[in-house]
Amino acid sequence: MRSYYLIDNKIQSLEEPEVAALSKMNKSKSATLLAEQQVLVIDDSPINLIVAEKTLSKFGAKCFRAISAKEGLKVFHEEKIDLVLMDLHMPVIDGFKGTDLIRETEKFQAHPVPIMAYTTFSHDEVMEGIKKHKLDGYIGKPFTQAQVIGSIFEVLSLRQQKYKQA
Repeated sequence: MRSYYLIDNKIQSLEEPEVAALSKMNKSKSATLLAEQQVLVIDDSPINLIVAEKTLSKFGAKCFRAISAKEGLKVFHEEKIDLVLMDLHMPVIDGFKGTDLIRETEKFQAHPVPIMAYTTFSHDEVMEGIKKHKLDGYIGKPFTQAQVIGSIFEVLSLRQQKYKQA
């Protein structure tokens, strides 16, 4: 498990030497796991945005960051997005309402993308809201890289199966 710390205004991870060595050996493989995926991360915490971007970019994803649901909606309109990670607890417009606003857009209606809850709430605390607002998955914070990638792969593969059946 990797821990992140804010040191000298930079997010850094502290890990055991064995994990670091293994990570370097597998870097070329892991850097392509999310290649060509464009991920929009919407979170009101600048630190969470940086950590998410660093984690996802290690696996080849291009990240777009938004500090609010309103800004996220704007980025969603302007960029080609393949996946949205939505913090659920934000001021003004929470993640559930933000999810609804994205789903109501013509762009989403024409080309739906997975929207995943990305939150400090436990799954049990938000399960009802996740079902009601039809979020495609859940990533709990704090997270490990394996949890993030595993959750994203699960959602993307389920989405791919859904399109093959249609």
